[in-house]
Amino acid sequence: MILVFWPGILFAQPITTEAQKLKSQADDLEDKGVAAIDDGQMDQGLDFMARSIRLDPSPIRYMIYGSILFGNGVAAFKDSDQKKGREILHLAEIQLLQAVQTFNPSKDQVYLGQCYFLLGEMNLNAFGDKPKAKEYYKKAVDLNDYPGARDALNKLSS
Repeated sequence: MILVFWPGILFAQPITTEAQKLKSQADDLEDKGVAAIDDGQMDQGLDFMARSIRLDPSPIRYMIYGSILFGNGVAAFKDSDQKKGREILHLAEIQLLQAVQTFNPSKDQVYLGQCYFLLGEMNLNAFGDKPKAKEYYKKAVDLNDYPGARDALNKLSS
């Protein structure tokens, strides 16, 4: 904040930091990415999302990008292109793991639970790694009693 004096008037004017500028630019790119995806331009939308992360690598951006990739991977997997689906899901896994590493475990339990649930889903259904899926589901349940993870964990445990 900078104080500006004008004859008879004193007012405060905010100073925009470089970090704030980058976050604003990243927000704009993320908005463009979502709009492009909504318009059916998935590749362009994903490019905008990746560029927004490079400017402002916040955990929520990693989670959003990973979630979008997760949906694309599941769609490709179900459309009988399981190889392409797994490739996309591996990209989603990278983003979600980055989100998990950067979220604050004492404040972001809901987001962490969502990430762990998606990681469990891809490990169970696409990668065929039941022990790893169970580990992720358990983390989601322990953090936030995530209902989908609880149900999946109960099915794996029975």
